[in-house]
Amino acid sequence: MASRPPAPEKPAITVESVTSLFPVFHDELAGEFVRSATLRTFPRGRVVYEQGFPCEMVPFIVEGVVRVYKISETGREVTLFRVYPGQTCIMSTSCGVSGASYPAIAEVEEDLVMYSVPSQVFSQWVTRYPELQQFINETLAERLAEMMMVVEEVAFRRVDLRLAEWLLRESERNPVLETTHARVAVELGSAREVISRILKDFERHDYVALSRGRIEVTGREPLDAYREWVLTGRAVEGTPMAEGARKGA
Repeated sequence: MASRPPAPEKPAITVESVTSLFPVFHDELAGEFVRSATLRTFPRGRVVYEQGFPCEMVPFIVEGVVRVYKISETGREVTLFRVYPGQTCIMSTSCGVSGASYPAIAEVEEDLVMYSVPSQVFSQWVTRYPELQQFINETLAERLAEMMMVVEEVAFRRVDLRLAEWLLRESERNPVLETTHARVAVELGSAREVISRILKDFERHDYVALSRGRIEVTGREPLDAYREWVLTGRAVEGTPMAEGARKGA
């Protein structure tokens, strides 16, 4: 009977690998990672943290992306922030130190490799290493700024404007976006029905072309002109907004 091939070994955690990803960490702190951290992998779609559960470990991202989000009672999702390589999740660091439960959901968006540090060990590090305290404080400031922007976007800005800006931003390199109306709604913290209605209106104006699982930005310049009109009230000549303004004059 043929034997199974040996499983590939995970790369070892070294001082060099830690400091290359987290340059602010000195060799002594990087050595603590070597002694106490575990290198873990998670596939796309795996939930790393569940809302209401304790944080038993603190992640430091090596590869991949984690999306942190909330779900309302009606099932509506709002993305709070993402965690990228060279970063940690500020919610898990806070919960790990305080013992509080995780207040959101953290899901792997791109296949994940991370250093996993036990929360109790991390709490000891925070009191011993000033560079770690500085790293956490800077991360906290960045995430708070991101979440304030999310609150402002969801609470105060028109969905059609946010959708136009999102389409323009995401289509900078490729006008064809492989995504669904439901996924766009999650990104913008809106309802799928609202996004579908606005996209169909954009399609009538030839800003986009819609097909199953795909949105193609076909009129980038007129879409940008629409964005400008919503923001400032000034219609660009030759656009439907300008025509409407002339008819109403």
